[in-house]
Amino acid sequence: MPALGEPATSFFDGLPPPYRSGRGPIRRFFVGTVLSWYGDWLSTVALVVILYELTGNPAGPAGYILVRVAPRVLGPFIGGNLADQLSPRRIIVIGTSVQAVFTASLILSDRAGAVWGIYAAVALAQFAGALVRPSQSAMLPMLVSDAALPRANATYGLFLSTSIFVGPAIGAALLLRVGPDPLFAIDAASFLVGALLVATLPSPRRVGHIAGGDAQRGRFASRGILLALRQPEVRMVAAANFASGLAVTVTQALLVVAARERFGGDEAVGYLYSSVGIGGTLGGLLALRWSPPRSWTRVAVYLAIATELVALAGFGAISLVPIALLILAVSTCGGSAFEVWGLTEVQRRAPPGFMARFNAVIFLSLYSGMLVGALWALGTASILHWDRAIEVACAAAMVLVSVVWATSRSGAPVAELDGKAAISRRHSARRSEARRSG
Repeated sequence: MPALGEPATSFFDGLPPPYRSGRGPIRRFFVGTVLSWYGDWLSTVALVVILYELTGNPAGPAGYILVRVAPRVLGPFIGGNLADQLSPRRIIVIGTSVQAVFTASLILSDRAGAVWGIYAAVALAQFAGALVRPSQSAMLPMLVSDAALPRANATYGLFLSTSIFVGPAIGAALLLRVGPDPLFAIDAASFLVGALLVATLPSPRRVGHIAGGDAQRGRFASRGILLALRQPEVRMVAAANFASGLAVTVTQALLVVAARERFGGDEAVGYLYSSVGIGGTLGGLLALRWSPPRSWTRVAVYLAIATELVALAGFGAISLVPIALLILAVSTCGGSAFEVWGLTEVQRRAPPGFMARFNAVIFLSLYSGMLVGALWALGTASILHWDRAIEVACAAAMVLVSVVWATSRSGAPVAELDGKAAISRRHSARRSEARRSG
């Protein structure tokens, strides 16, 4: 632990140089990750349309969104602990391979018209994907320097946004020409190729031991989430991710209904998703070019999530297609920017041995919000009109992030706090020893 007045140590200080040098590993990491994202978005459009056709009810796609996000809630906690104890690379390879298997099984379920088979395959694949996400974020600090981390996170978010932009547009076009099964096959293949590329990366198996083996074996080993949430900045990022997950999921679940009622039919689903991706790309470019000073990160995250929520609420009130596409782009521009800024701040505040678990806080919050959003969309599908359901969800999310922002103040890094605690414990021990000697 650092002495009082000394700079707080970070996760990066314990990493051996080979994990943070050279462009080859980071390029392979990005290619492998991006391929799986692109494939996933190809099949998303097909699944939403198929389930709406099979069920003939908005509850069909809403149920898909529910089984897509519900298994993710526990995944980050389990995956973060496994990654800190074993290896982020190993968790990524195993989890992505499992995703490939269950994605391929969608072909059989679709041909049989088995709605529950589709739901089961989606649920299991998404649980595996949730195990992987903290490991993906934890790999980045192992492959780049601390100074390059904001740009690496921005690039990571930028690629994710372009997958949302390109994948659904291609998926919508191919769905009309070749049907859903080839899209599922491409999706499964993309997961396999991604797993193979990540398997070629250097394994940071011993990094956790070098950087913080004592932390992993100590009394905080099972309290990584609570340790992260001690930080006001981390709490703000967590609240923003929960709010974003809630509002975006409600919108996503009802997008096919909005497309049919207001924007011209199923084909519009892909174009609406594409506008989301365009906005995310612009937000990623913003984060790539500019990052707020660390003392202003909490404010910047709040303003960005507020932009996303207000724009999504406005989407429900718009009937003109060009304006609706613009508003969706604005919403994800704000969302993409705060995700990059927040992820970088959380990574920098992670003490040795806790990188994956600190990252897990982000995805636990995001997936919990998505679960609440899916339940909201499913529960209100037959009660509220789709635009009203979106507006109410955005209003509730805005209240949450405003309360968290107003009640939090900037704090010292966890490592520094632990250092002060260690000094206090040493002073207490010395006083006790002095009393015994006297």
